[in-house]
Amino acid sequence: MRRPVREGAIALAAVALLASCSAGPKGDGDGSESSASARPSRKALDLSGDPRAAAPLAFDSKAAHVLPTGPKGNPTIALYGRAAWLSHSSGVTVYDLTTGRAVSTVTTRNTPMYDLPAPGEMSKKQAELVRDRVSFPVPVRIGGVPAMVTVVPVRLAAKGTGKAQAGFEVIAARADDGKPIWRLPVDIYGDPVGKLGALQVSTGDGVATVTWTDDGYPTGTFAISLDEPRLLWQRAGFWKVGGSGDAVLGFREEPDEDYSLAGVGATDGRDLWVKEVPAGALWAIRSNGAPLAKLDDDSEQSRLIEIATGDFALSKRGGLTKGMDCEHDDEGTVQLCASKKDGAVAVDDAGKVLWRRAAGAGPGDWNGTVEAEFKDLFYVKGKEGAFVVDGRTGRTVSADAGVVPDRVSAYAALVYTDTGTEVHLAER
Repeated sequence: MRRPVREGAIALAAVALLASCSAGPKGDGDGSESSASARPSRKALDLSGDPRAAAPLAFDSKAAHVLPTGPKGNPTIALYGRAAWLSHSSGVTVYDLTTGRAVSTVTTRNTPMYDLPAPGEMSKKQAELVRDRVSFPVPVRIGGVPAMVTVVPVRLAAKGTGKAQAGFEVIAARADDGKPIWRLPVDIYGDPVGKLGALQVSTGDGVATVTWTDDGYPTGTFAISLDEPRLLWQRAGFWKVGGSGDAVLGFREEPDEDYSLAGVGATDGRDLWVKEVPAGALWAIRSNGAPLAKLDDDSEQSRLIEIATGDFALSKRGGLTKGMDCEHDDEGTVQLCASKKDGAVAVDDAGKVLWRRAAGAGPGDWNGTVEAEFKDLFYVKGKEGAFVVDGRTGRTVSADAGVVPDRVSAYAALVYTDTGTEVHLAER
């Protein structure tokens, strides 16, 4: 049973981190930058943007810039404020959305595990390797102000009479100008023999939790403190597939080589609750930072499960189906589960149904796929292009978004292409 559960969750967990960016700076894990660097910048450059800015209803159909993110796919890029953050094999690069120019690149102090060209010069195979093994940048707050964190596999320097071995370097940088705050090396217990990867990062309450992989397989989870960067805990045999606040959700390896579903405290790594996976069943989880995760089994059953408690919140009787994908933005309060075939159902963070739309081609029906989200708006691809839905009411608030976005912020939309990532500025 081990391999079906493990393989079933790999693909889902890889999708799980398609999260929007909203969000942390202080201290240095290796003593190089001071905590003073976390103070808001007084320079002219400020990419943090206005957190009160409304979610846009439309974008310029003509691209303002094309960022060099490599061949088409799902680049490890995130939006925060007026910037796009791109993780790569040696660190993270920050682009100004207004100009399209790179304004900061923060590289690892340790030797990157994967010696690869710049993102815009990678082959398709090289780009896929990065996207499988380097984390997306994620928004946090450090010292009370916005920052971004990314995790890069590295070769850690030898200590004493020991030898260099595989590990990670966590990079924290300021959201206003991309300058580094701290870099924290993380030594995985033992000596990993495979190729390490950081599959997923969840943040909340001053803690970041990271799922690591070994040769592409989820293997364990570690957690770090953000304000005073240090390793809090790590667990081989527990691999997280989602998180919200002070709880993370994942699979726990049991002594008999079976697996259980478990909720774990983000700050201490202790089990909050455990559910046995029924014999012969395949449980797969889709989670994207919401308090509720979508749980599918090997039948047609689907449910939403509360990460903090393990309680079930919504099932097929409430309108949820296995074919639906669920999206939720950290800045919003709505989770929208939808598919062209099965329609759409929206719930609040407690699992209360806010609205439903049946599948169909009528004016009140649902006929599209959710491509992006920001705050409480969802950007949906329909037959005639992209339209925008208010997550609280289900009402279509814009019949033409101008482009079908892959990522959205208050200032721009990103569209992935064969030659890079297009930046389409928001129309006001």
